Amino acid sequence: MKALRGGKILTGRTWCEGKALLFDERIRDIVPESAVPSDVESVTEAEGAWVAPGFLDIHVHGVCGADTMDASSASLERIAEALTAHGVTAFCPTTMTMDEPHIDAALQAVHTAMTTPPRRGARVLGAHLEGPFLSRSRLGAQDGTFVRRPDPDFVRRWQRALRLVTFAPEEDEEWRLLDALREAAIVPSLGHSSATYELAMEAFRRGAKSATHLFNGMVPFHHRRPGLSGAALDADVTCELIADGVHTHPAVFRLVLAMKGKDRLVLVSDAMRGSCLGEGTWDLGGQTVTVRGEEATLSDGTIAGSILTLDRALRNFAAETGLPLWEAVRLVSGNPARLLEEKDRGRIEPGCRADFVLLDESWRVRKTFVAGEEVFDDHARRDCTGL
Repeated sequence: MKALRGGKILTGRTWCEGKALLFDERIRDIVPESAVPSDVESVTEAEGAWVAPGFLDIHVHGVCGADTMDASSASLERIAEALTAHGVTAFCPTTMTMDEPHIDAALQAVHTAMTTPPRRGARVLGAHLEGPFLSRSRLGAQDGTFVRRPDPDFVRRWQRALRLVTFAPEEDEEWRLLDALREAAIVPSLGHSSATYELAMEAFRRGAKSATHLFNGMVPFHHRRPGLSGAALDADVTCELIADGVHTHPAVFRLVLAMKGKDRLVLVSDAMRGSCLGEGTWDLGGQTVTVRGEEATLSDGTIAGSILTLDRALRNFAAETGLPLWEAVRLVSGNPARLLEEKDRGRIEPGCRADFVLLDESWRVRKTFVAGEEVFDDHARRDCTGL
């Protein structure tokens, strides 16, 4: 058993000082610092840092030159390790709309990573399938060549690797895909869709649980035709938000928070291969993406994923909404864990996995622990090329 002391530990919706975490692969107890057993294996000094639950990124395509669609264990390990520098302890590798052999290969790699965790990185929770069951009218950066009608048999074949599926409900004949997702305990999420408010609300009533990157890949909100975005704001479902100031204006952060509250929002990165590598040209789902400044776009100017990281999303959102850390952190920890029904992640409580992150007063990541092992230390920071 190990101990961590000298930090401000976020527990539930508050925090405590003068306490120590006792942990191995799981959190065993939270005790007064004076009560740390003398025979612990090691003691980590938090030096006044905030001790927060590990972050879960449920929508991330890639980072540091690697992408889920590479369909390789090496790429998933690279992503898993790189994400720990940004506080992420678990994630859903996210696919793109490509031909079926490419998607099959990517899902097989994800399944392998689920059963054989990366040596030193965030844990793979299962794939987020973003496409090919989308609307051709709301493709965004997805390749319309490979868009298909929803296929329940595909879901059944790959249910061991899938954790969340984005689909356009207007393409789902007689709700067959939605029913298959619910039967397989895979999270159904609406996105890349031209659905009306009424159709989206019907999908939510039938069991769809979230909306993928709210406002993006949807009909623009109109006061007479609210569309999918209006339904997502009105229904008791979770909304993903890309808080980079590019996909959504910072003022929208405050509006969405006022409408959804702190329990139905999940910040995601939607990061692509070029994230953390600066300006340049990369590929995303077989299409060329150029990164300039804070934007990643196709040649026609279409936004193509992001270069956001989840710790920066947290800082951006908090700065614009005024939420304190102990309130804002649930948007990247407890809320995504609840959506995925990960009952032992996203919280610092006895019995939960010892996945936690140390943040300084500016909310920058100093250390990251996964299953009780230190996997990132800012003092030994390496850039992506050194991973």
